[in-house]
Amino acid sequence: MTPQKKTIDIDGSEAVSKVLLDFLNTFPGVAESKKILFATLSEASGIGFFPTAGAVLQSNTEDVTGHVKQVCLYPFNIVYRAALKSESQRMRAKEWLDTLGKWLEKQEVTLGKEKHKIKNYPALKAGNRTIKSINRTSPAYFNAAYQDGVEDWLLSCTVTYENEFDKY
Repeated sequence: MTPQKKTIDIDGSEAVSKVLLDFLNTFPGVAESKKILFATLSEASGIGFFPTAGAVLQSNTEDVTGHVKQVCLYPFNIVYRAALKSESQRMRAKEWLDTLGKWLEKQEVTLGKEKHKIKNYPALKAGNRTIKSINRTSPAYFNAAYQDGVEDWLLSCTVTYENEFDKY
């Protein structure tokens, strides 16, 4: 038996990237002056959203009329970069990323004295794609340290979305 070839949903990858970046910046914990950027960070600080691969086709079903239903996975990382000088600063960075992850999973989070919870994921603008879930694949963790004292903390997540279309 030969292994099944993994297929990439190129249009879906582009659609998810654009919508997800905007959506991440609606997180109530994102300061106006410190927006999450796409695939970029300064050398000293910032928060970046990095797709780790294209949207991979997890399943593909087709009925006799040619209606196709696909389930795709779009893995990504959020990197929080800062010169963290103390244990409490490191704990706050990890806590911020973990809170973002909970919020993305539609769990209620408390920021300050306010509670926040996602009701619906944003609509994808390409084809008939719908975000079904966003899940953390791990808790936030320390990822890298640099000689100048700057550190990277990382949160890994996956978007699961469906794509439906008619072949004929």
